[in-house]
Formats: sequence, structure tokens, C-alpha cells
Amino acid sequence: MTTTTSPSALTVIGLRKSFGEKTVLDGIDFDIAWGSTYSLLGPNGAGKSTTVQILSTLLSPDAGEVRVAGFDLAREPDAVRAAIGHSAVLAIAWCAGITAVGYLWARRRYDRNPSR
Repeated sequence: MTTTTSPSALTVIGLRKSFGEKTVLDGIDFDIAWGSTYSLLGPNGAGKSTTVQILSTLLSPDAGEVRVAGFDLAREPDAVRAAIGHSAVLAIAWCAGITAVGYLWARRRYDRNPSR
């Protein structure tokens, strides 16, 4: 496991994701400094939940570079999960307004992620 000292808590460069012919993320970039607050805003279908699911290792991106707490999402998914803990799954649950049963399903999926 490697990490780099970085002023950024989260760096996303050229993030892309498609589902079949539908492109939902088309090369998004952002950089979030440690200690700052950041929001993803947009209309339904803009890719907010997809972005959070990728950042929390629940979905794999089609392209792009992501570093979470200095860890490379593609090469070090276990380190990313350790760095974010349960907060990512809770964020998805809160943002999506899912029920307790829905949260438990998402948590089970996270725990059984085959890339772990």
C-alpha cells in the first residue's frame, strides 16, 4: 500500500462511466482540499449517485483517475475503503433517501464487494 502526501482529500480527473449506450459521467474533474465541505448538485440523472458509488468503491469507473486520501482507487481499493469507513455507504443512503432495508442491502453489497 502506497500513499502520497497531498493537500487534497479527494482528486478526480477525467471520470467516465456509461451504462450501455447511456453516458452518465463524461470526464468530470474536481479536487477537494482536506477540511473543506463539498456538495454534488444537479438534476435527477446528472450522475451524482453514480459518482458517490464510484468514490466509495461500489462501482468501477470506465475511465479516469481517482485518489481518495492519497490512495489510488483503481490500485488500492482496500485502502480507500479503510480511509472512508462506513461514511460512503451512509452518504449514499442519506442522499438517496432509502429505507433501513435499502441501507442494509447497500451495506451487504459493500461488504461482499468482490474487488475487496
